[in-house]
Amino acid sequence: MDQAVNFDFLLRLLRKYWRAIVGFTLAGVIIAAGVVFLIVTPKYESDVQILVNRKNTNAATEYAGQQADVQMITTYKDLITNQVVLSPARKQLKKNYHIKRSLATLKREVNVVTTANSQVFSISVRDTDALASAIIANQVARSFKRQVKKIIRVNNVTLVAPAEMPKHPVAPKKALDVMIGLLAGVLLGLLYALLRTLTDRRVHELTFLTDDLGLTNLGMVSHQRHTTTNQAVAEDGLRRSAKRV
Repeated sequence: MDQAVNFDFLLRLLRKYWRAIVGFTLAGVIIAAGVVFLIVTPKYESDVQILVNRKNTNAATEYAGQQADVQMITTYKDLITNQVVLSPARKQLKKNYHIKRSLATLKREVNVVTTANSQVFSISVRDTDALASAIIANQVARSFKRQVKKIIRVNNVTLVAPAEMPKHPVAPKKALDVMIGLLAGVLLGLLYALLRTLTDRRVHELTFLTDDLGLTNLGMVSHQRHTTTNQAVAEDGLRRSAKRV
């Protein structure tokens, strides 16, 4: 039968299916916590800040030079995330720090973060090892400093703030992920209860027949189930045998 979805309907839904809703909620929390604490590997992030500018002796051209440096950051970003910088950095990481990362892994881990109208940008590295993330970030910055001199002839590259080993992982965000699992469980529980209710075509109240369908109530017929057990059959057989004797 059709159901009108309103506040009273939702209250009845909660009272009837609260066990299912609680079960789905607990399942969502347990699954999310299991994934976050047991499956997903924590990742750490380190940043190194770089300033690239050209010294201008003429005050009239200083502002134009700064704007040109800002526009060049897009080019620097392409260089940093390219093998022209990452390949030498990868070799130095393996040789000096015994950190082995493939070129594809470095491309995924290295990211360049820029700020509008700023000559300073950051090389961000996200790795499963906290110390390695800082070492990789600093090594990529040094490799960029060497390569940019050869390619673009820029000599004034300054490492403003070297990367330091992070103390806490940036991913996964455990509290947030568990909360998402809780909300997902609640929504699934409500969806299950709603589907069960809306697809239920049974008549649960006599008033539905009289008020909604307009049928006349002629009375009620009760039903009593008769069960015959082996003991009752045996007793009946004994009584019949006694009558014959």
